[in-house]
Amino acid sequence: MNVDDIVAAKIEAARARVEANKRRRLALAAARKRGLALRHAQKLRNLAARRTEEAHTEVPEEPQSGDVDDVVLEVTEAELHAAVRTSLARLGLTYAQLEAQARRRDFTSAQAQILWTSVGGAVNPELLEPQDNPVTTDDGSDTTEEN
Repeated sequence: MNVDDIVAAKIEAARARVEANKRRRLALAAARKRGLALRHAQKLRNLAARRTEEAHTEVPEEPQSGDVDDVVLEVTEAELHAAVRTSLARLGLTYAQLEAQARRRDFTSAQAQILWTSVGGAVNPELLEPQDNPVTTDDGSDTTEEN
């Protein structure tokens, strides 16, 4: 056996591997096509069944004025700042830190990003300073004691 025979044997083995891979890929592609066709047919059957069910069910009425969907909450600026202050405290952040995270577009948590999306730039940071000497009134709300 000389070198030419060895090279010819290796080339033939490589051809056989390529051919086997090609047959395997074709078989997988055919199976995939059959599977997709079955999946799409089942999906169409499901959609048709759903349409039939919807046709036989009663359509609910549109929400009337005064329903829950029509509720709009209005808050004062003080209530907004109190809510932001509470959210920042829960996150363990200051407004300046949250603002810096927004500038870097690198938030420490999803909640921090949500808070910034909700109120970023809409609040006065000076009004977010912690309240000194909070006093609880008879109705349970906190106010700041004036000296």
